[in-house]
Amino acid sequence: MISKFLEGTRNCIVEKGHQIQLEYYLIETKLRENSEELETLYGIEIIKRNQDSMLEFPMESDMISGISENKEKVRQILNQLIAYTVTPVTLPYVLDDYFYETPFISS
Repeated sequence: MISKFLEGTRNCIVEKGHQIQLEYYLIETKLRENSEELETLYGIEIIKRNQDSMLEFPMESDMISGISENKEKVRQILNQLIAYTVTPVTLPYVLDDYFYETPFISS
């Protein structure tokens, strides 16, 4: 069973004065086998809504499920995504950088 919880929103003005709203959700996936709950995994969904209905794509979204069993860890990541106004298009790249960050090597 999948549930989602709104954790935050951001309203932004982008090119040509268009307004967008970003919605950030915590995704909870309860895995079951034969009516027995095995584990709960947490993920993230971002929805971008264009306030101008005349645009070709009034809504975009992306969801990454099963990031961690640790709800607080996923919430911390989600708060960073909100703080830096991450969009659905960049979500996979940002999470990839977050989990597989190459250490800085100074010469």
